[in-house]
Formats: sequence, structure tokens, C-alpha cells
Amino acid sequence: MQNKAFAIVNAMMALSYSVIGMLLIIYPESNFAQMMLPSYKWAYALGALLVVYGLYRAWRIYEKFRNDDDNDKYEYYDGRKG
Repeated sequence: MQNKAFAIVNAMMALSYSVIGMLLIIYPESNFAQMMLPSYKWAYALGALLVVYGLYRAWRIYEKFRNDDDNDKYEYYDGRKG
């Protein structure tokens, strides 16, 4: 149960980083971008960085849980499942 909750929270964070990054790339002259960043070029740069970080975080979650699933399965030397 705890691992499932951990996965859901981390997936939501990865998705939110990517969505905020895409919004900064699509709308670089929005009020949020103008309030936080000095120019629209910074909005593109920060947006790209957030998208890349969101994808990296999603990949890291996927790898962690894929490896955790592999560790739960036991096999004998002749290939039978345990």
C-alpha cells in the first residue's frame, strides 16, 4: 500500500513538472511568466528544463518500480517459478 501511494505521488509530481514546463513554453508571455521571469527567453529555458526534469523523474519512478517487481519474483535454476 505504501509503495502504491509513493508511486502515485511521485507520478503526479512528474506530471505537474512537465505540465508547468509545457505551459511556460506554450505561453511564455503569460502573467505568471512575466511576474516570475525577466523575459520570455527565460520562460522557454525554464519550461524546457521543467519538461526534461519531469520526464527524468517519471523514468526514475518507472525504473524503481520495474526493478522492485523483478526482485519479488523468485526463480529456480531450471527456470521454474517459485
